[in-house]
Amino acid sequence: MASTALGKLDETNCCFLTGSSNPGLSAKILEKLGVPSKDTLQVKRFADGEVYIKILDTVRGKDVYVIQPTSPPVNDNLMELLLVVSTARRASAKRITAIIPYYGYARQDRKVDSRTPISAADVAKMIESMGVDRVVSVDLHCGQIQGFFSPTVPMDNLESHIVALDWILANIQFSQKVNVVSPDAGGVYRAKKFQDAMMKRGIQNPGLAMLIKHRSRPNQIERMDLVGSVEGCDCLIVDDIVDTAGTLCEAAKQLRLNGATRVFAFITHGLFSGPAVQRIQESQLESVVVTNSIVGLNHESVTACPKIKFVCIGGLLANAIHSIQYKKSISALYKLKPPAAPEASPLPPPVKAGSPMQVEESAIGS
Repeated sequence: MASTALGKLDETNCCFLTGSSNPGLSAKILEKLGVPSKDTLQVKRFADGEVYIKILDTVRGKDVYVIQPTSPPVNDNLMELLLVVSTARRASAKRITAIIPYYGYARQDRKVDSRTPISAADVAKMIESMGVDRVVSVDLHCGQIQGFFSPTVPMDNLESHIVALDWILANIQFSQKVNVVSPDAGGVYRAKKFQDAMMKRGIQNPGLAMLIKHRSRPNQIERMDLVGSVEGCDCLIVDDIVDTAGTLCEAAKQLRLNGATRVFAFITHGLFSGPAVQRIQESQLESVVVTNSIVGLNHESVTACPKIKFVCIGGLLANAIHSIQYKKSISALYKLKPPAAPEASPLPPPVKAGSPMQVEESAIGS
């Protein structure tokens, strides 16, 4: 077992139930906590698609941590999460914390038309009704999702740029003029926080720009308008989700047309649906850095793309779990730590679907 700066977690009063959606990330979290990986959860799917859950260890009176991103296939992974939480509650767990790095349905956070659901809120109600006591996620699409849970179920929204920034600065040689770019109006606050973090790391006067997109229909952009100047700058697009990569690649194109020298991107959650990988490979993007929050359905083609790089958030989540278990404040996880020079990260080799990704970590992940 690799050493961890956290110190070995006492397993006497806690239990980890790792779902099937991202076994690699779960293994990394346990490694950082000094907890041996073992089979504590059995997940089967019947011929008709139904999910069968069995907890293989006693959870009576224990603090249970369920690690299960609700990434594609979203409905299958969400149902698995709900049943694991419900099973642990029925088995008399003392406290249940759901670790959901990627929160499915987060983009349906409001009514966009008459007679449409607010799915992000409905998912929150389902998770809460199964008996969860706390939820931890990473870079929610919108912060108000935290308010969709009742006050008795606190939700922590961790920020991945704390992990990714040092890796990016160590592996990307920016020019003297750098601009952080939000690909839409809703992400300006996220981009601003990244800009502030870059200044704390010694980047001189990084700029801030924004693209305003006009859609004709979902996943179809009619045009994009740039707010700010990127002439002669290296640009870093910062966003929470890349899905079909249409917005991302069009944003890179528009930035280059407006005089940007090079365009990079940091996206927390890489869904890479449909033509995303091909679009990125053929785009004007130099590279796209994502976290390992998701193992997508087309994982092999994603890891084979030389433009896509991975940064691990296992250490960030392990720190959160450690703080929760020992009743410590997790506010320190929102603060940038002193700089540390991480090793350069080679592209993870293609792996079989469902197997752990090889990813690099930065200072807070150690």
